[in-house]
Formats: sequence, C-alpha cells, structure tokens
Amino acid sequence: MKSYFKAILLLIILVALVTFGIQNNEPIKLRYYFQLSSMQIPIYGIVYASILIGIFIGMLIGISNRFAQRNKIRALQKENRDLKAKVEEAPEEKSVAESAAEEKEALEEEKQEVKDEFEEAKKEEEEEQEDEEVKKEEDTRF
Repeated sequence: MKSYFKAILLLIILVALVTFGIQNNEPIKLRYYFQLSSMQIPIYGIVYASILIGIFIGMLIGISNRFAQRNKIRALQKENRDLKAKVEEAPEEKSVAESAAEEKEALEEEKQEVKDEFEEAKKEEEEEQEDEEVKKEEDTRF
C-alpha cells in the first residue's frame, strides 16, 4: 500500500514537471557577472537545474549528517562496552536496601545489648538494696 502511494505521488510530480516544461519552453538569455558568457536556455531548464542543484546540496548535507551520526554511534557503543566491562570487573557491591537492613540489624542488636546491661545493672542494684536491708535488720536485731 505504501509503495502504491509513493508511485502515485511520483507520477503526479512527474506529470507536473513535464507540463511545466511544455508550457515554459521559451528561451531566455542568461548573463553572468563581468560579461563572461551568456547563453540561451529555456525557462524550464533553469528551474529543473535549480531543483537538481538543491537536491544535490540536500543530499550532501544529509550524507555528512549520517557520517557524523555513525561516528557518534560508534563512540557510544565503545563507551557502552567499556562501561559493561568495568561493571563486570567491579566487586559486587551491596545494594542500598541490603546495607540499610544490615545496619538496622546491628542497631537492634546494640539496643538489645544495652537493654540487657541495664536490666543486669538494675538487678544488681536491687540485690544490693536487699542485702543492705538484710544487714540493717540484722543490725537492729542485735
């Protein structure tokens, strides 16, 4: 379907160019700067030549852009390969989530240790108070 559309469009353009050439076939005299040379060319010849020159210039610009893009693609592909190699060589690092989880576990363990120490200290203090009370009771008995 797409090729039919292109063929019909090309045929319309071709018919338009041919009918333009038939209707504008009077010769005109071209004059260049400094009276170098002059020649008689039909009007459609000048128009067709201008169109062809424009197409040629556009093609040159397109080709140069295409080469620049290819060079950029090659450079980016090389950079991509280098970065992939660098990632493969790098030691496996922990993700942020894994590091955070490990840090949380360490803090929980430390918190539990502090809590246990506090409870032990509290028990020791209670035992000392009981011992003092027992000593006071013994002292008051005698």
